[in-house]
Amino acid sequence: MYRIKNYLSIKLFVGISFLFLACANNDAEPVLSELEKARLEYERMKANPAFIELAFPADDPGPPFYARIAVLGPDALLMESNGRVVIPMMRQVECIDPEFNLLDLYHVPNGFFCPLTLAGKGLIEPDAPMGTFPAIAYGGGTNMPVWFVDKNLLATAMADGILTLPELQGLNPLKGMASRYEEYNKPRSEEDYLLVIESEGTIPATNQRFEYKVISRTKARQDVELRIW
Repeated sequence: MYRIKNYLSIKLFVGISFLFLACANNDAEPVLSELEKARLEYERMKANPAFIELAFPADDPGPPFYARIAVLGPDALLMESNGRVVIPMMRQVECIDPEFNLLDLYHVPNGFFCPLTLAGKGLIEPDAPMGTFPAIAYGGGTNMPVWFVDKNLLATAMADGILTLPELQGLNPLKGMASRYEEYNKPRSEEDYLLVIESEGTIPATNQRFEYKVISRTKARQDVELRIW
């Protein structure tokens, strides 16, 4: 009888413990994604009266580059996962200068005259000089070209430090169309440089779907999760 009472007591104690843990977990704060954290950071900075908000392309022409791929000295913007490099095309492919080196990223003023494939907003000081990057910016698109290129083929093409649009097309990339593209970017920050991207869509030629996430804390490293199925 004594053993039975002890056994029942232990069972009751274990049951109460599990119930307590379950309640504690239910009361815990939800885990935020990197995109949600960036969104909160934007709203926090937006409440600061030192900044004003500008929309692009309505108030500002947006970033003067065609695609998110670059090699600028020690900084390399190469979003690679599972043997493929993800290249969001930020401006319409049809009007990209075929002689421009995409690895140089910025093409001023030509890039401004090529229509953006996304729209967004940014926070900047009211008296900031013309051409100043925003402190933080958000961009989103629902019809954005995204190319997926074999990592090794791309490395060979980039060996001379030049990558033009015709060269990139010659690598036979998978050409996707993002039905959702969202990014937050803090282009000025050196200490906590932030680039966060979430995107998903389809690859019409192969009838596949894709999704990827990017988080960058430094200008030389991007952590990428890519799935194509």
